[in-house]
Amino acid sequence: MSTIFDAHTFALTAHAGQLDKGGEPCMRHLERVANAALARAGHARLVDDLDVDPMQVMQSALLHDVLEDTPCTASDLRAAGFGPAIVRTVTLLTKPTTRVAYSERITTLIAADDLPAILVKMSDTEDNLVPTRIPPSATFLRERYATAFARLREAAAARGYTGG
Repeated sequence: MSTIFDAHTFALTAHAGQLDKGGEPCMRHLERVANAALARAGHARLVDDLDVDPMQVMQSALLHDVLEDTPCTASDLRAAGFGPAIVRTVTLLTKPTTRVAYSERITTLIAADDLPAILVKMSDTEDNLVPTRIPPSATFLRERYATAFARLREAAAARGYTGG
Protein backbone atom coordinates (compact mmCIF):
# COMPACT_ATOMS: atom_id res chain seq x y z
CA MET A 1 0.00 0.00 0.00
CA SER A 2 1.38 3.39 -1.00
CA THR A 3 1.96 6.19 1.46
CA ILE A 4 1.95 9.97 1.35
CA PHE A 5 5.74 9.79 1.38
CA ASP A 6 5.63 7.59 -1.75
CA ALA A 7 3.31 10.05 -3.51
CA HIS A 8 5.44 13.03 -2.51
CA THR A 9 8.64 11.33 -3.67
CA PHE A 10 7.04 10.22 -6.96
CA ALA A 11 5.72 13.74 -7.66
CA LEU A 12 8.98 15.40 -6.62
CA THR A 13 10.95 13.17 -8.99
CA ALA A 14 8.45 13.45 -11.86
CA HIS A 15 8.19 17.26 -11.62
CA ALA A 16 11.91 17.88 -10.94
CA GLY A 17 12.92 21.28 -12.33
CA GLN A 18 9.37 22.32 -13.28
CA LEU A 19 8.03 25.71 -12.26
CA ASP A 20 4.37 26.54 -11.70
CA LYS A 21 2.34 29.46 -13.02
CA GLY A 22 3.79 31.75 -10.35
CA GLY A 23 7.38 30.81 -11.17
CA GLU A 24 7.84 28.68 -8.03
CA PRO A 25 8.85 25.00 -7.97
CA CYS A 26 5.83 22.94 -9.00
CA MET A 27 5.97 20.97 -5.72
CA ARG A 28 4.88 24.02 -3.72
CA HIS A 29 1.60 24.10 -5.64
CA LEU A 30 1.17 20.34 -5.23
CA GLU A 31 1.86 20.52 -1.50
CA ARG A 32 -0.63 23.37 -1.00
CA VAL A 33 -3.28 21.46 -2.96
CA ALA A 34 -2.53 18.27 -1.01
CA ASN A 35 -2.84 20.01 2.36
CA ALA A 36 -6.13 21.66 1.41
CA ALA A 37 -7.47 18.39 -0.04
CA LEU A 38 -6.47 16.53 3.13
CA ALA A 39 -8.39 19.05 5.25
CA ARG A 40 -11.44 18.69 3.01
CA ALA A 41 -11.25 14.89 3.03
CA GLY A 42 -10.84 14.86 6.81
CA HIS A 43 -13.94 17.02 7.14
CA ALA A 44 -15.85 14.73 4.76
CA ARG A 45 -14.93 11.66 6.78
CA LEU A 46 -15.07 12.97 10.35
CA VAL A 47 -17.83 15.59 10.18
CA ASP A 48 -19.98 14.39 7.29
CA ASP A 49 -19.39 10.64 7.86
CA LEU A 50 -18.68 10.11 4.14
CA ASP A 51 -16.70 7.15 2.82
CA VAL A 52 -13.55 9.08 1.91
CA ASP A 53 -9.98 8.05 2.71
CA PRO A 54 -8.07 11.26 3.53
CA MET A 55 -4.68 9.60 2.91
CA GLN A 56 -5.72 8.50 -0.58
CA VAL A 57 -7.09 11.97 -1.30
CA MET A 58 -3.81 13.55 -0.21
CA GLN A 59 -1.81 11.14 -2.39
CA SER A 60 -4.07 11.89 -5.35
CA ALA A 61 -3.59 15.61 -4.77
CA LEU A 62 0.19 15.27 -4.74
CA LEU A 63 -0.02 13.33 -8.01
CA HIS A 64 -2.82 15.30 -9.68
CA ASP A 65 -0.59 16.94 -12.32
CA VAL A 66 1.82 14.07 -12.94
CA LEU A 67 -0.01 12.54 -15.93
CA GLU A 68 -0.66 15.94 -17.47
CA ASP A 69 2.68 17.67 -16.98
CA THR A 70 5.25 14.86 -17.08
CA PRO A 71 5.94 11.82 -19.28
CA CYS A 72 4.49 9.54 -16.54
CA THR A 73 1.52 7.33 -17.32
CA ALA A 74 -1.20 5.63 -15.29
CA SER A 75 0.81 2.41 -15.76
CA ASP A 76 3.76 4.11 -14.08
CA LEU A 77 1.56 4.98 -11.11
CA ARG A 78 0.32 1.39 -10.85
CA ALA A 79 3.89 0.05 -11.16
CA ALA A 80 4.94 2.40 -8.33
CA GLY A 81 2.33 0.78 -6.09
CA PHE A 82 -0.49 3.32 -6.20
CA GLY A 83 -3.86 1.61 -5.88
CA PRO A 84 -6.80 1.71 -8.26
CA ALA A 85 -8.65 4.46 -6.35
CA ILE A 86 -5.66 6.81 -6.52
CA VAL A 87 -4.97 6.05 -10.18
CA ARG A 88 -8.65 6.59 -11.01
CA THR A 89 -8.75 9.94 -9.20
CA VAL A 90 -5.52 11.15 -10.82
CA THR A 91 -6.78 10.04 -14.23
CA LEU A 92 -10.08 11.88 -13.72
CA LEU A 93 -8.13 15.03 -12.83
CA THR A 94 -5.90 14.84 -15.90
CA LYS A 95 -6.61 17.14 -18.82
CA PRO A 96 -7.62 15.08 -21.88
CA THR A 97 -5.21 14.90 -24.81
CA THR A 98 -7.81 16.46 -27.10
CA ARG A 99 -8.74 20.10 -26.61
CA VAL A 100 -11.79 20.41 -24.36
CA ALA A 101 -13.17 23.60 -22.82
CA TYR A 102 -12.35 24.00 -19.12
CA SER A 103 -16.04 24.26 -18.18
CA GLU A 104 -16.70 21.01 -20.03
CA ARG A 105 -13.85 19.30 -18.17
CA ILE A 106 -15.42 20.42 -14.88
CA THR A 107 -18.79 19.04 -16.05
CA THR A 108 -17.17 15.69 -16.90
CA LEU A 109 -15.40 15.55 -13.56
CA ILE A 110 -18.60 16.27 -11.65
CA ALA A 111 -20.48 13.66 -13.70
CA ALA A 112 -17.87 11.02 -12.77
CA ASP A 113 -19.34 11.13 -9.24
CA ASP A 114 -15.95 10.76 -7.55
CA LEU A 115 -15.94 12.83 -4.36
CA PRO A 116 -12.16 12.51 -3.82
CA ALA A 117 -11.55 13.93 -7.32
CA ILE A 118 -13.98 16.76 -6.66
CA LEU A 119 -12.26 17.62 -3.36
CA VAL A 120 -8.83 17.63 -5.01
CA LYS A 121 -10.09 19.77 -7.90
CA MET A 122 -11.67 22.21 -5.43
CA SER A 123 -8.30 22.50 -3.71
CA ASP A 124 -6.44 22.88 -7.01
CA THR A 125 -8.88 25.52 -8.24
CA GLU A 126 -8.70 27.39 -4.94
CA ASP A 127 -4.90 27.45 -5.17
CA ASN A 128 -5.12 28.66 -8.77
CA LEU A 129 -7.22 31.59 -7.53
CA VAL A 130 -4.36 32.94 -5.39
CA PRO A 131 -3.49 36.36 -6.86
CA THR A 132 0.21 35.55 -7.25
CA ARG A 133 -0.72 32.67 -9.55
CA ILE A 134 -2.87 34.76 -11.90
CA PRO A 135 -1.50 37.74 -13.84
CA PRO A 136 -3.43 40.94 -12.98
CA SER A 137 -4.55 41.24 -16.60
CA ALA A 138 -6.04 37.72 -16.68
CA THR A 139 -9.51 38.51 -15.38
CA PHE A 140 -10.93 35.68 -17.48
CA LEU A 141 -8.82 33.16 -15.49
CA ARG A 142 -10.09 34.49 -12.17
CA GLU A 143 -13.67 34.24 -13.43
CA ARG A 144 -13.09 30.76 -14.87
CA TYR A 145 -11.62 29.42 -11.63
CA ALA A 146 -14.20 31.15 -9.42
CA THR A 147 -17.05 29.69 -11.49
CA ALA A 148 -15.46 26.24 -11.44
CA PHE A 149 -14.92 26.41 -7.67
CA ALA A 150 -18.57 27.30 -7.09
CA ARG A 151 -19.70 24.41 -9.32
CA LEU A 152 -17.37 21.97 -7.57
CA ARG A 153 -18.50 23.12 -4.11
CA GLU A 154 -22.13 22.61 -5.18
CA ALA A 155 -21.31 19.14 -6.53
CA ALA A 156 -19.53 18.19 -3.29
CA ALA A 157 -22.52 19.45 -1.26
CA ALA A 158 -24.85 17.32 -3.40
CA ARG A 159 -22.78 14.32 -2.26
CA GLY A 160 -23.15 15.26 1.43
CA TYR A 161 -20.03 17.38 1.93
CA THR A 162 -20.64 20.34 4.25
CA GLY A 163 -17.17 21.91 4.29
CA GLY A 164 -15.84 24.86 2.35
